[in-house]
Amino acid sequence: MLEKFLQFIKRERLFIPADKILLPVSGGVDSTVMCELFNQSGFKFGIVHCNFKLRGKESDEDEKFVEALAEKLKVQFHSKSFPSKQYAEERKISVQMAARELRYHWFQDLLEKEKLDKVATAHHLNDSLETVLLHVAHGTGLDGLEGIPVVHGKIIRPLLFATRSEIENYAAEMEIGWREDASNA
Repeated sequence: MLEKFLQFIKRERLFIPADKILLPVSGGVDSTVMCELFNQSGFKFGIVHCNFKLRGKESDEDEKFVEALAEKLKVQFHSKSFPSKQYAEERKISVQMAARELRYHWFQDLLEKEKLDKVATAHHLNDSLETVLLHVAHGTGLDGLEGIPVVHGKIIRPLLFATRSEIENYAAEMEIGWREDASNA
């Protein structure tokens, strides 16, 4: 998987080796594997974790897990807690949309403040296919038949070459620990 990861980054021209990349890590298998791949590749990166306070103690345990991972890898770590429900209610949007807005605004602030080059999210092929299916279900035109873009401004998605099962198999093979979010079940 490491070789496919490196080839995908090169083929898609996602960044150059001198760039410093911000990795949002939830503690789940996708972002934890992405973090490990960046580490094995020797790229410069820092880890960021968003605690949306939606799952009580479980959310706090995720944050501790990610902080310990950053310490182990000796990389810069940023975390922030967000009042997601309140933000959603004030703006009359879903909690999921609120969390998305909150995290991307914070990522943009961190890019500027910390002089970082890109944000790498752990979206993979299954996520992209799900996006296409959602668009089709909502009656999209031809434009909606595209999945998640590999690059969107300073957001890059270096795992879009891999399926969820490939990521899980790699985690098992490399004995990479992660946290399972009960809400995903």
